[in-house]
Amino acid sequence: MKPQMQKRTFLALLAWLALGCLQAVAQAPDEIWNHFVEWGRNPPANPGNKSMMELYVGQLIAEGVSEQEAQRRARLISGVLRQKSRANNVFFWDTMFRIRSGPERPLKLLVEAVRDLRPGRALDVAMGNGRNSAFLASQGWQVTGYDVSAEALAVARRRAGALGVNYEILQCDHREFDFGRERWDLVLLSYIVADEDDLDLVFGKKLWDSLRPGARILCEGNFCERFIRTLFPPKLPGFRLEFYSDGEELREDWGCGSTKGRVIRAVVRKNP
Repeated sequence: MKPQMQKRTFLALLAWLALGCLQAVAQAPDEIWNHFVEWGRNPPANPGNKSMMELYVGQLIAEGVSEQEAQRRARLISGVLRQKSRANNVFFWDTMFRIRSGPERPLKLLVEAVRDLRPGRALDVAMGNGRNSAFLASQGWQVTGYDVSAEALAVARRRAGALGVNYEILQCDHREFDFGRERWDLVLLSYIVADEDDLDLVFGKKLWDSLRPGARILCEGNFCERFIRTLFPPKLPGFRLEFYSDGEELREDWGCGSTKGRVIRAVVRKNP
């Protein structure tokens, strides 16, 4: 390569690196979130059934943002910026469900777990599109589900009407929901997202006290690991871990059974 061409190549590389640095520096957290909000108010068509963040990262790259910086912004949006306020959290999940309604089939863990159980009262935490609530209702369970996203709950209501089943639907977040005392025979945590403080404030003694004797908690998703660690230390009365697995397989979340990754499952029982 000629010296002049080497120099031009070197200068082009420096310019590319400088652009990446400027992108990272120029975008303050509020600017990153506001850009996402503008995009999310009128999201693009999704014929490829991609996830929301896949679409958004693609949009950033199309605007000239480097892939590394686009991924960094996506992590900020789905993490600390989403958690910054209730309004942010609601907007994030509403946008998610406007773009893609989520998986359709109930969790295999749930189907297998209730096969030999007598129907009772069930709680579907962060119920999303209602796929698991609809299944439980079809099996004779009295189901209550809640979610922070109005878009998700609209899908859940349409599902109930289409299938001719009934379940109670409430719009609230983890901390707003009234779990009650000795109220539930079954609690489902299906690929839920919970912030760090929720573990102690909601998914510890508060959740445990809401279970009837003999009740079970079914958990699937990465949240399970932190959840079990939260339940173990207090030595809650009647705590029994019936099942726990952690391995690589097809996930039953937004990948709709097509995405392989880490899958954690747990079944906890409160002794009768």
